[in-house]
Amino acid sequence: MLNFLSKLNFLSKIYLVHLRRSIFCFFFCAVILKGYGQKIAKTLAPQYQWEYSYSAALPSTPFDSLSPRTPFQNWALGYAWEKPFPDRSNKKFYLSPILPQINFNRVQGFEASLIANFKLKLHTFLEATLNYGFYDRVFRPTLALRKDFNPQHTLTLQAGNELRQFNQSPAIVPRANSINNLFFLNNYAKLYASRFFALSHYYSEKKQFNFKLKNNLSLVENSAAYNSPNTYLFHPNRPQEKEINTISPSGISFGGFNSISQIEHELVVQFGRENTSNTYFSHLGIAIKSSVPLNNPQLLHINDSATNIRKIYKPYTHWSLQHKQLIVFGDLGQFKSFVQLGGFIKNSALPFTDLKHFNGNETSVMRGAYLEVFGLLPYYKFSTNGNYFQGHLEHNFKGGLWQKIPLLKILDFHTIVSFKTLYTQGRNPYQELAIGLGNIGVGKTRILRVDLFKSLHKQEVNTAIRVGLVY
Repeated sequence: MLNFLSKLNFLSKIYLVHLRRSIFCFFFCAVILKGYGQKIAKTLAPQYQWEYSYSAALPSTPFDSLSPRTPFQNWALGYAWEKPFPDRSNKKFYLSPILPQINFNRVQGFEASLIANFKLKLHTFLEATLNYGFYDRVFRPTLALRKDFNPQHTLTLQAGNELRQFNQSPAIVPRANSINNLFFLNNYAKLYASRFFALSHYYSEKKQFNFKLKNNLSLVENSAAYNSPNTYLFHPNRPQEKEINTISPSGISFGGFNSISQIEHELVVQFGRENTSNTYFSHLGIAIKSSVPLNNPQLLHINDSATNIRKIYKPYTHWSLQHKQLIVFGDLGQFKSFVQLGGFIKNSALPFTDLKHFNGNETSVMRGAYLEVFGLLPYYKFSTNGNYFQGHLEHNFKGGLWQKIPLLKILDFHTIVSFKTLYTQGRNPYQELAIGLGNIGVGKTRILRVDLFKSLHKQEVNTAIRVGLVY
C-alpha cells in the first residue's frame, strides 16, 4: 500500500509540473506575445497539409499564395506560406523555412529537408527537395515540374527517392512522431523507401458546380526500411533490436515485403458545390486505383500457427466513393460530415503499402483535420484489403450553448460533439463518441481544442482526452 501511494505521489508531482509548464507556455504566447502567439505555435508545431483520401486538388506553389512578411517569418524560423500573398506574387524563387522541416524518426534519426521553388516561366514551376538523414547519412532528392497550359489543364512530372508512411494521409504527423520518439520512447510512424516516377494531369472547371479530375500514371519501386537501434535522445543506452518496418508494421502479420516494383494508375473525379457566403459546401469524390507488379514478388504472411507463408502479389483495383459537406445553421452552429465507401477487386494478396489504411491516433494530441481522423483508433489495426465504410459526423454549436450563462458567455468557448464509425470486412464495427470545447484561448490566440473521446469495439471500451491545435 505504501509503495502504491509513493508511486501515486510521484506521478502527481510529474503531472503538476507538466501542467504548470503547459499553462505557462500557453499564456506566455497568448497574453505576453499577444498576436504573435499563433505565429510562434505555427513555427514550433507546423500545421501539416492533410489531404483526405484520393484528392483531385491541384498542388499549390508558393507563387500562388504567400502571406506578407512578419517578424517571425524568415528562412530559418518562419512558418510556411499561406494566403494571401501581396509581397511575393512577382518573385521567381522561394526557399521554404528550415525549422518546420526538421523532424525525427527511427530510420533516419534527425532529418531535415531543404525545399526550393523556382518560377521558370509565367506558367512553369519547379520544386526541388533535398532530404537528409543524420543517422543513416542518406540524401533523398525529389523534383516536381509543373506546367499550367491554361486555367483548366495542368501537367506535373515528379521523380525522386523518399521515405513514406504506409498511410500517406499521413497517419502520424511528422512533428508529433518526433516528440513521441524523443520524449516518450513511442515509435508510431512506420516507413518504407520509395523510388518513383509519376506523370499527372489535372483538369478543373467551374460552372454551376466545381469539377476536378486527376489522372496519374506512376512507376514505383518500394523497398524495406529498417529502424536503427540507437536513436533515442534521452535514453541512448536503451537496448533495441533492429526492426524492419515492412515485415511487422505495428504487429501486422501480412503483406510484408523486401522490394516490389509496380505500375500504378489512379483516376480521381470530384464534384463540388458551395455558396458565396461560405455557409455551405458539398464535395463528392470517385476514385479508381489499379496496380500491376512488374515481376512476381512474394509477400510474407503469418498464419495462426505462426509459420511463414509466401504468397504471390497479383494485380488489383481499389475503388472508393466519398462525400464531404459543411452546413452552417446561423446561431445553431455548423455541421460537418465525411463518409467513405470502398473496396478491392482481385484482392487475394496485396503488399501492406497498398492496403486501405485509416487515420487513427494513439497520441494525446490531435493534429490535422479533426473530421477525417479517429481520436482513439490504433494505427494500422483495421487496415484492410476488403470492403470498408467509415463515417464522421461533427456539429459545432459555436457559443450558442453558453449565451445564457454570463461568465461563460465572455469566454466564447465552442461546444463540439462528434460521432465516428468504421466498418471493415470480416471485423466487428468500431465506433467513437466525443464531446469537446474549442476556441479556447485569449484574444486573437484561440487555437486550443480539448475533446473527451469514448470508443467501442466488441466489448472493449476506452476513454481518453485529446488536446489539439486548430489554426
